[in-house]
Amino acid sequence: MQPCREGIRSYTSEVMLGVKVCWGSETMTVELPERTPVWSSAVWNGGSKLASRIMNRMVRTGFDCSDPVAYMQETCLQQGYAPESTVGLMTAAKVTHASVMEEEGDGFSLLCVTTAGTGNAARAGLPRQVYSAYEPLKPGTINTIIVLDGRLAEAAVWNAVITATEAKSAALDDLGVIDKETGGVATGTTTDAVAIAIVDSGRYEVVHRYAGAATTLGAAVGRLVYGTVAEAVRTQREDDGPLFE
Repeated sequence: MQPCREGIRSYTSEVMLGVKVCWGSETMTVELPERTPVWSSAVWNGGSKLASRIMNRMVRTGFDCSDPVAYMQETCLQQGYAPESTVGLMTAAKVTHASVMEEEGDGFSLLCVTTAGTGNAARAGLPRQVYSAYEPLKPGTINTIIVLDGRLAEAAVWNAVITATEAKSAALDDLGVIDKETGGVATGTTTDAVAIAIVDSGRYEVVHRYAGAATTLGAAVGRLVYGTVAEAVRTQREDDGPLFE
């Protein structure tokens, strides 16, 4: 579902207390119930951090991304967010088109939000034009945020990142998204990002040690990432909906 396009500015999770997804015209945030461990490839506070909010910031074509860290810090301050407890992603895709899915399962609850555009779709593993990692690049285009209530070994968190990436690639394959440079089916874009927040509310006692596609947890991660990527990609060029007409 795409709550923002249906006129909903704030979506409250039905499976996790205190988790909300909120929208402005160029910003989407996932609000967490407390400072929570977040693992991410985010441009702002990436890596492993404690955060109370994950922000997905939309930037326009022609954005000067020579110093994205300074830009994200300034954005946090302008929005009234504490920079030190905010994880920040950037995207050129419409945040209004974010797709949201959630479910409860075998010792866990799970929410997934994805924004997607495929203008810089790419197939990993094939020769292509490349750039140094310390040079400015375009902002992330497929951004996936996962919030999980449950108990996970740290290895299972990284396992979930792998499963999420596999599911994203499967969705792009099924949609026939092509890397224009190589002609191959895209496995992602050149600048994707992922964030996983682990909220341990105490509801579940079991510890998930794995999150591969054959586990109950991994299968759920795969389904929700696949579903949200597919919906966000399919609708990326459609209108924003009633909130921003």
